[in-house]
Amino acid sequence: MFFMKHVPTTYLKAVLLLFLSTTTFLVKADDCAPKKIDVWVNASFALSGDSINIQNQKYRLIGVEAPQIEIKTKFNTNGQPLAKAAQKNLNRLLANHNTYVGVEYDLSRVDNFNRPYAHLFVKQGEKIVNLQKLVLESGYALAKSTPPNNLHQKCYYQAEAKARRNQLGIWSLQENNPLLNYPIAESSKLNTETVGYHIYRGKILKVMKTGSNYILNMDTTGVRIRKEDWDKFDYDAIKALEGQVIEARGFGFIYQRAMYVKVHSPFAIDRLNPINQ
Repeated sequence: MFFMKHVPTTYLKAVLLLFLSTTTFLVKADDCAPKKIDVWVNASFALSGDSINIQNQKYRLIGVEAPQIEIKTKFNTNGQPLAKAAQKNLNRLLANHNTYVGVEYDLSRVDNFNRPYAHLFVKQGEKIVNLQKLVLESGYALAKSTPPNNLHQKCYYQAEAKARRNQLGIWSLQENNPLLNYPIAESSKLNTETVGYHIYRGKILKVMKTGSNYILNMDTTGVRIRKEDWDKFDYDAIKALEGQVIEARGFGFIYQRAMYVKVHSPFAIDRLNPINQ
């Protein structure tokens, strides 16, 4: 109190103004904006709704998962709805920006298949715009968490939420053709077509902890959080999901007639996702 009595009023006003301006900046900080673009290059064309040919290399877009294009090989991969439309949408976005993109790398520069992995940006006049954000806002992809590549994660989930509210792309499909189980797959209605990347929705019947996993069991779907990802989660918050209907996203696979999906970030579970708090 003695200190406050002897501080000039003008000084206090200056400190308050600095605090308010700093707070306003932090609130308005754009999570979609690049931190540091490593290089600007000419892209060629979209190979799918989430991958682009850049200088004869297949670049995957960090933070998005577009519908899978059918692959007819010895190990056949089923196609997902609107896969070709998603590829066409990404080609349109590239063409609208002269196929010139800024490449921003994250902590890991390659994905699990050793393909270059990056956040991409395009120029709109003097403005630099996040390409992943444009893809997600158009409704032709789902947001995806890929630790340790966490740059712009909040931006991507918010962009997806905007497309979902506006019923665009795959969200229109979800609304008008729910029997397709895409992008949302109801745990009680799963079949062999619901493998691959989906949002799995169901009621959590039981939460358990083993030596290697947190386990969230729906009726037919087991959500798994590996021990190496535990530091990102609050187990008490996970335990509190028991009895609630949740949406958990990830790659679903069938094992012993049950569906399993591994999640690596709280963003992947709607009731834990920070943007929904």
